[in-house]
Amino acid sequence: MKKSVVFKVTILSLVSALLLTACKKDDSQELMDQEMRLLEQYLAQNNITVDPTESGLYYIPITEGTGMSPTIDTWVEIYYIGELLDGTVFTTSNKETAELNNIYDEGFLYGPSRIQLGNLSMEGLNEGIQYMKTGGKAKFIIPSSLALGGLSSVVIPAYSTLIYTIELLEAFDDPGQHEQEKTWAYLKAGSFENVDSTESGLYYIQDTAGIGELFIDGDDVIVTYTGKFLDGRVFDSNVGEDEYSFTVPGNYIIEGWMEGIKLMRDEEKGTLIIPYDLGYGPDGRYDNFGRTVIPPYMTLVFYMETYRAE
Repeated sequence: MKKSVVFKVTILSLVSALLLTACKKDDSQELMDQEMRLLEQYLAQNNITVDPTESGLYYIPITEGTGMSPTIDTWVEIYYIGELLDGTVFTTSNKETAELNNIYDEGFLYGPSRIQLGNLSMEGLNEGIQYMKTGGKAKFIIPSSLALGGLSSVVIPAYSTLIYTIELLEAFDDPGQHEQEKTWAYLKAGSFENVDSTESGLYYIQDTAGIGELFIDGDDVIVTYTGKFLDGRVFDSNVGEDEYSFTVPGNYIIEGWMEGIKLMRDEEKGTLIIPYDLGYGPDGRYDNFGRTVIPPYMTLVFYMETYRAE
């Protein structure tokens, strides 16, 4: 529950935060020539006849979408798989695909990836996603000049052409409004009873009434919790682990908890629905390796059990 240093969204989030190093200048031309030969060979072997864009990107639609077409500042949610020309999968947003290709990372947040176009340092992705429509799926063949250039990793050689398969799930210009609409839909679909809302936009759903008085500043509280997103993905939980204890209103915890805990009592069970501005805000939260922990503008759902500490 502690806030951490926020990192800017970079291409590392789509290459599994691989350690990248620069290639020596002496090798550059030879590697670039080799990249061109391998790319031409790949295009011929796979009967790919589409012309590249002016920048050099190959855009190959798989399924035409019917919704909104993103622009450079649009927020999008995507599924993706990143491969080398030889078929080696080096990154994916799908847990099963990661496990199948032996690249599963327990610290990585699998599922839909939320990004704002223009914030990715891989220009091939920024460009290619703009050709899509919501609900569509496409393959991008991205030369190194639009990808990682002379950077390399254990998996990705310097001057490598990369292949991304992208499924565009959603596109929206106002992420705050988008989250609010998703929250309303979540509440409506759940048909919850005993829903309280506060002026700040926090929602509290009481499942089991507690005893005694509401918690106030200075009370010592013990909490068991599970944190999820609106789509059901679990991002944090201490169930079956050590209980989390603090003194109300708490230090180094998100504002939604500071406010929400005062809506509860001893031995109470309930759900906090925390809007992004009471959570991790427009930046989200990233770990020290650049991996996403909480995406930007994300609504948080916490299933809570609270107890008054003796």
